[in-house]
Amino acid sequence: MAKKKTLPKTLKQKAVSLFASEKEEYAFYLKEYKEKYLPKEFNQLELLDELCNDEIDHYISITSRGDGKSFNYISAVGYLCYHLNMGCTLLVRHFTLQDKMRELVEDILQTIGWCHFSTDYHYRSTSDYLIISIGDKDVFLITDINNASDLKQSSAVLKNFPIMLYDEFLTLSDDYCKNEYEKIRTIYKSIDRVKNRPYIKTPKMIYLANPVNFDSPLLPSLKIYNKLQTQEINTIKQYNNVLLELRRNDARNDGKNLRAFPDEDDADVTGEFQFSNHKLVSEEKYFNIYNHAKSVKVKLDDKMMLHIIAKNDNIVLSIERSDNTENYCINLADETENSKYLNDKYYKQSFIKKHEKGMFLYKDSFSKTFMERDTMLMQLNIFKLIPQAKELTTEETYTKIKENNFLKALAQKYE
Repeated sequence: MAKKKTLPKTLKQKAVSLFASEKEEYAFYLKEYKEKYLPKEFNQLELLDELCNDEIDHYISITSRGDGKSFNYISAVGYLCYHLNMGCTLLVRHFTLQDKMRELVEDILQTIGWCHFSTDYHYRSTSDYLIISIGDKDVFLITDINNASDLKQSSAVLKNFPIMLYDEFLTLSDDYCKNEYEKIRTIYKSIDRVKNRPYIKTPKMIYLANPVNFDSPLLPSLKIYNKLQTQEINTIKQYNNVLLELRRNDARNDGKNLRAFPDEDDADVTGEFQFSNHKLVSEEKYFNIYNHAKSVKVKLDDKMMLHIIAKNDNIVLSIERSDNTENYCINLADETENSKYLNDKYYKQSFIKKHEKGMFLYKDSFSKTFMERDTMLMQLNIFKLIPQAKELTTEETYTKIKENNFLKALAQKYE
């Protein structure tokens, strides 16, 4: 009897058969990319080493300008998506930037050359997004954050692009989108429609930026803005489900003409945020004040809140993500049985002078900057709110300190 003929395996099937696990296959293609296409003087994409880590959802790389993170992260993620049959969602703030991002991807692919651009590259666009394909594989989907609501109707497409990459997520103060965090979360939910995905299990968020400012609404929502002040440069640390990289690329700095416009504190060169410690409370002092302090919370716009703690002569202000336990609110629409609307009698124009005289401490630089830029909030008569505040218990303080110590221990993992 003649031996039955079988069809030869595809290259993909052959490759899969060589690996003991999905993580091993992922590591193989990542290593292959780094060895073939990533020069040593550029950002070495260390965050991607942990992309299969089930404990991490957010990957943040903040580095000195010109270290190649935008170019090489987008390229490497595209390479991985192409070989592992996934897709990457590239987020931009506005519809007009979709074509700019497409042009950047074209420049990347032509420069790095891991695909045959002239024959394999093509794209198609709709009113809501633009898709870039390489060969017969859809690799990138480009869309804008402001279109988050309409994208709900395209979840059948978006679910195939589970690695979300947001370049330049830190920008000038006036450039952030209104409700930026909520819009990104809405897009994430539209993508998160597949249970137990290959390789990454759940959608992943990658954020890239230079240290522009602390104004991004993502920072308090991810609860890492104070870490940007305390984490040492050239380190990677994990905070709950967030992996944060801070880098200064000396190899690239050496090639810049720093003589023309000298600035020894230039964040584009140092890779570090510029902030003043004036009126910022230390971690130790904060917890000393926190224990049995008076606590009052005010709900703000964009699901943020002002948290005031006061004890003796110390009043500490912090801007945090709303936890829906606020005692007050600045918008009538947010008023509830437990949250009182702050009408005109709670504001006093001369109260700004209290801030100018330095009567308040701030938990972190983000909170200080936020308050100083909001004239209306600085007119809020904080002294009227404190007498009605509740006293924090020892147990609440212990829980807060325990959570903080857990984050510290977790951060040591990558040292």
